[in-house]
Amino acid sequence: MKITCEIFREKIGVFINDRIDPKEDSSLAEHLKQCPECSIYYQELKTDDQALSEFADSMQPILTRIEDNINKELETEKIRTISTWKNNILRIAVAAAIIIGITIILNQFGIILDGTSAAWAKVSQIILETQTISFNVAIGKGPSVFCTASQKKIKQKLPLGIEAIFDYDKKKILVLNPNDRTAMNIELSGLPILPSNLFVDFKSAIELLKEYPDTVVKQLGKKVINNKQTAGIHVYMDESVDIKIWYDTKDNTPVLVIAEKMIGQTDVVFSDFNFNVIADESVFNLDIPEDYTQIESVKMDLKNLTEQDLVEGLRAWAGLMQNRLPEKLDLAIIQQHSEAIEQTLNEKGMSDVDKSLIVIKIMRALMFIDQLTVEWHYFSDNVKLGDANTPIFWYQPRASKTYRILYGDLHIENVSPENLPKRP
Repeated sequence: MKITCEIFREKIGVFINDRIDPKEDSSLAEHLKQCPECSIYYQELKTDDQALSEFADSMQPILTRIEDNINKELETEKIRTISTWKNNILRIAVAAAIIIGITIILNQFGIILDGTSAAWAKVSQIILETQTISFNVAIGKGPSVFCTASQKKIKQKLPLGIEAIFDYDKKKILVLNPNDRTAMNIELSGLPILPSNLFVDFKSAIELLKEYPDTVVKQLGKKVINNKQTAGIHVYMDESVDIKIWYDTKDNTPVLVIAEKMIGQTDVVFSDFNFNVIADESVFNLDIPEDYTQIESVKMDLKNLTEQDLVEGLRAWAGLMQNRLPEKLDLAIIQQHSEAIEQTLNEKGMSDVDKSLIVIKIMRALMFIDQLTVEWHYFSDNVKLGDANTPIFWYQPRASKTYRILYGDLHIENVSPENLPKRP
């Protein structure tokens, strides 16, 4: 900022506080015409001052009631010798106490006085009361996938028109390929916990935000999305849950949701919601349609995961991605690169079963990472499969004095703490 601007901004503050029109100072008026930044600063300061003034006016009845109650107490105790100037001090002290208290609440709990907190209550209620829903979801930079979901089931319409129906109670997935009218069953086993779909994960995050005492709620402003007038709120708690919600101002239903780092380090974007749209459970029927041909079933076994699963999964990934290793290690990368994976698998002329086995290898690698309960590090920038001198992953197993380091050619070594690689 220029020194000239600093001087004029001090003047602006004085003029705002004293309710003086800047036009009464010709030099300031001229500067505001010529300096867009100072002009914006003036308008913002003026808006804030007006909002504070309106807030003070709205608090006046409360202050009056408080003063009346105090006066009644003073009368009861027959201590009415208090002078006018003490009444004024009392009024100021009470006002200051209220404002300080409200400021603390704002800082601690993120409660906004412009109606944002009320909007959050209504929006979150709609989400938590929803039993069935359809929406589009994009994981990271991946394609948008249309989903229909209930509590334990979800149907996804994947790229190229392929549909996948997940029933987590039955631990089964039915994959329907309308292009060649084939169907494949995938049986899930060895799950560390019963998985949930993205809809349930999203609801759980909202519920957690509602219950957590230090949740912060902030206003994001308004904008038009899909021809709907929306308002935005940013709701978060420390670094673990961070969600931005744009909701329809007419009925408070969510229009766009951005859940940061919902899957590992990857953001998830929800849009095009339809709430409570499913008439019956037939949408999630696992029976194979009569005009489809069933191909061999596949078992997705996710138990007894080891370092070797990580190695084999990274090798399988590099084989699909021109020897490039994945940019990160979380389950979202499969969704993000689904189109490229599908294209490469088709080019290789693999059967649907063999394609699935490749994907399962990658999933086992990522599940090994997901189940690690110790700190780990992964850096693969510009590293291709075969680089024997570049460490890409390391962690220290529990009760071990050394670290396990995986290199670009996928060999593993034991390394003492003092010889660990430096983080880029």
